[in-house]
Amino acid sequence: MSHPPALFHPIEQAASLLDGYLKTFQVAGRDLVLLQQGGVPAILEGICPHAGHPFSDSRIIGRDLRCDMHGYRFDVHSGQCTYFTEGPCRGLRVYPHDLRDGMIGVMLES
Repeated sequence: MSHPPALFHPIEQAASLLDGYLKTFQVAGRDLVLLQQGGVPAILEGICPHAGHPFSDSRIIGRDLRCDMHGYRFDVHSGQCTYFTEGPCRGLRVYPHDLRDGMIGVMLES
């Protein structure tokens, strides 16, 4: 069974990305967060799975994305939950990304 090809959805100028960059986007009906840490960009699901809070006012601490609602933390590259305050939760989905014509974008199946 073959999967449909992934489509490139540009979301930000690559030149805007510096360590500590964090911004939320909605692409093709999905809430996403684009961030960069350690010189490496990542695109993760943009809503905390613990309580459904968006990451729009969250911040990067070390290698973790910290949800500003309850303090849950997720590894910025693997999505794994690294710290929790009210019980464990699943990790964040990590989306593949690409760089084209100076734009970083997410690769989504059609």
